[in-house]
Amino acid sequence: MSWQNNAIMYWSSDGGTTWNMITDHNRQPLAISVERLETKNRMADGTMRRYTVAKKRTFSVSWSDLPAKRNSVYSGKTAVTTVDGGWAGEDIESFHNTTDGAFLIKLRKGVDEAKAANDGTLEVVNVMISDFSKEISKRGVVDLWNLDISLEEV
Repeated sequence: MSWQNNAIMYWSSDGGTTWNMITDHNRQPLAISVERLETKNRMADGTMRRYTVAKKRTFSVSWSDLPAKRNSVYSGKTAVTTVDGGWAGEDIESFHNTTDGAFLIKLRKGVDEAKAANDGTLEVVNVMISDFSKEISKRGVVDLWNLDISLEEV
């Protein structure tokens, strides 16, 4: 399995027709937390009652020293780019700036994308970007960024 087909996350803003590979280049662990949408009440006899409406997940991911560009050429030489050919910093930022509503993410759970069509190892989730921050960590022919993104399940 090569880097080109081993990314953990893909994004689609067109309903799943086109999937864009988000790079794993210097990606930190993908953190998944669960929030319960619920009502809790303490009863007169001291017991607790809980009515859960839904459980929604938050996906937090960050990259350190992520190249700002993909496939950049300067003076005839190829500059720093993502190791797997996935979206670089400017691609992710552009997606964030143009996508205000919900979009789909596809999460790969440990196997090659090409082999996971029907075996339950791919999960598609409808999300929105709730937090986006970038920090330019190094300047050069291609800048290196630190990115932090939080995605909330719709």
